[in-house]
Amino acid sequence: MRTKKPSIVIYFGKEKNPTDPFHDFGIKRKVYYELFQYGLKSGMEMYISSGRCAYKGNLIFENLLKFENGSFTKHSGSIAADAVYDRSGGLEFPPEDISHKVLNGASFKKLCADKNASYAILSAFMPKSLQVRTSDEMREALSTFPPNALAVLKPENDFGGKGIFIDYPEKLHGISITRSYVLQEFIDTSGGIDGIINGPHDLRIVIVEGDAILAHVRTPREGSLLANVAQGGSLHEVSLNAIPHYIMESVHKIQSIVDSKYNKPLYSIDFGIMDKKAYVFELNDQIGFPSEVMHSRVHFLHSIIASLKRLSEN
Repeated sequence: MRTKKPSIVIYFGKEKNPTDPFHDFGIKRKVYYELFQYGLKSGMEMYISSGRCAYKGNLIFENLLKFENGSFTKHSGSIAADAVYDRSGGLEFPPEDISHKVLNGASFKKLCADKNASYAILSAFMPKSLQVRTSDEMREALSTFPPNALAVLKPENDFGGKGIFIDYPEKLHGISITRSYVLQEFIDTSGGIDGIINGPHDLRIVIVEGDAILAHVRTPREGSLLANVAQGGSLHEVSLNAIPHYIMESVHKIQSIVDSKYNKPLYSIDFGIMDKKAYVFELNDQIGFPSEVMHSRVHFLHSIIASLKRLSEN
């Protein structure tokens, strides 16, 4: 008797173009198509479901595009997914009841969206961080920081470098606090990373299916301290073999906390290096795909397929 192939859904919150769902993905368009091709070669049926109303509960999805013969076609009706790769962003999806079938589950997405929650489990690896929700809490927190040292004030749940202030405590006093923030010790990364980068940076290491798969380093534009690409920073790939041992030791220790608790999610760890010590800036659950010229691209895609196959067999 023929065995049913697992049905894999990649779910997007924003509705996709039915003819070419990745037409606006630029240099990463080809890489997304490769992911679907690898899924077919692994014996899985590959679908896109898109739109905020496409998920109907109990792993049932509508508004489907099926990938066959190198392209997508509209699939009428609904399917029951055996595993889901969540690309929706935000915290509306997935619900807790299907998180065991989703890369990444709800609890992990909530952890990554809350920098204070991340600090609660990773404080041994992070700069000193304090939650501030009011102007009074801000004044109290600032009093614990050296007046002649820079501090970082960042929104608890923003990304891409948005809303971040880096200044001396006296200057930060005047900022209006209207939501939850993190006040954090500034890590001076100007010393670079031996053999990788000279000067300010952050180092991103991506974990897929329990393994470090790829790494890249981001550097700020001239005159800025923010290395986020969204803030004008630049990015280049780094060989995992080139990363100093003390950084990879921290990666493995963090994995021992995260991977078992959150069912081997797909995530990145963003580090800053100061005085040969690796400090975690944040975890991220929505990872941008590597471009087609990156050496680690194929390993990254195959590892995602391996994760989805494991989840489909749970």
